[in-house]
Amino acid sequence: MTSRRRSEETFIPPPEVQMQGNDIPSFRGEWDAEGVYVYQAYRPEIADWALEHQSFGGPTWKPTRMTWIKPSFGWMLYRSGYGGKSGQAKVLKIKLSHETIARLLSDCKCVDSNRETQGRKGNGATPHEGGGNGRVQWDPERDLFSPEQGGRKKNREPRRMLRRRAIQIGLAGNLSEHYANQILSIEDVSDLAREVGSAHGLKKDEDVASAMDDLRSRLPDERQYLPDLPKSKLIELAMLPGPAAERVAQLGRGRAR
Repeated sequence: MTSRRRSEETFIPPPEVQMQGNDIPSFRGEWDAEGVYVYQAYRPEIADWALEHQSFGGPTWKPTRMTWIKPSFGWMLYRSGYGGKSGQAKVLKIKLSHETIARLLSDCKCVDSNRETQGRKGNGATPHEGGGNGRVQWDPERDLFSPEQGGRKKNREPRRMLRRRAIQIGLAGNLSEHYANQILSIEDVSDLAREVGSAHGLKKDEDVASAMDDLRSRLPDERQYLPDLPKSKLIELAMLPGPAAERVAQLGRGRAR
């Protein structure tokens, strides 16, 4: 794998990805020539140490424990309850180099989180309980700009997008340690997370849209991204057509919004 800087121009996906459209999961995130941004949420003692040292560590950090990084800010807001869930009050924006994200993914396996396909032979993924120290999991994306309809204000969450997938990357053992040692920068975006939550909690759709427009300049510009990996690995991780991508495409089929 060669080391190179990415163009800051919009990434143009390979023809086979463009032709398949929503049937191929897409790694979407904010990235530039230097690297890719991912998100995590922690309790204050872990997050504050990380912000001060621009790395993970300290007395309460467990480097060998499975940790999940998420390039989608919308999915991070869903998972952390806009930074309101216990143990996830601090939402962090973390930058990794292109080489680091490729190195981590090269040791990952695509795990099957779909109960309907778990255990089937030839589905291109390992069971959810497996996957070793590195796992890639695809879940319905969450819309950063609109909340789920029909929910009460206190139970608000970003709208579920069943035709678009969001990638989560699980790291344990040596991969978790490598991740912690290769971070380029860490930023606290907890206030922004809560502001999005407040906007999503407004009663009228037009008020939500107006509040989100006010926040737009501070939100990440998430674009399609293809890691610098061999084609065979991209197929294995469901980023190019193959059994894994077909399996992931079955999530929510027929009930998309």
